[in-house]
Amino acid sequence: MDKTVAGQRADGNRKMIPSATLEIVTRRLTAVLVCFSIGGYPACAFATQPKLEMHRQMVQQKNAEGLYPAASTRGHFSIISPVPFNDYTITTEDPNIGTLTMHGIGSKSIYDMEFGTIETVRTARQKDLDLRDFINRTAANLGATAPAIVVKQEGPEEVARAAFEGTSRAIVMRLSKTAGSVFNVMCDYPVKAETTARQMCDNYVSSFRLKN
Repeated sequence: MDKTVAGQRADGNRKMIPSATLEIVTRRLTAVLVCFSIGGYPACAFATQPKLEMHRQMVQQKNAEGLYPAASTRGHFSIISPVPFNDYTITTEDPNIGTLTMHGIGSKSIYDMEFGTIETVRTARQKDLDLRDFINRTAANLGATAPAIVVKQEGPEEVARAAFEGTSRAIVMRLSKTAGSVFNVMCDYPVKAETTARQMCDNYVSSFRLKN
């Protein structure tokens, strides 16, 4: 591993920013997905105040590689985070689609990197998500050009992968859907941190797994 990356990760582990509030855990990585889910992107408002259920906060149990294995408490996925993480569920009611439920794993480092994985449980009244369209809109919202998008069928998932860079922020993204859920894995970092952040993001996104 690059020494700069290792140093950044180790320092970030010690100084991970707490994410105890809804504002932080949903700030960039989940806001876009929420808006798309209720059909109101780019400007949206919840029909009711979202309810946050924090299952675990700032989990610091490491594996042998010094990383943080994270299995969602109520969701159907796991991820390996480079920093301590929060494990939570958000629910809200919308008159168009019914109860919107999202299971998340998320964290933010002192280097302004955000790591987030959100499972949105699909409802009977929810429109099917176009993976390419979602990614292109996310990139446009960031001020980035339309990225190259690879879409494949991987077992029960239809999976799209992309990476793009805006004027100040960059994102590495894995978006997928199954019969029951949409999974959004995103790593968001400052463009100026590209040399150290990109590999961390690639590793994070590629560690996503569905629970058996």
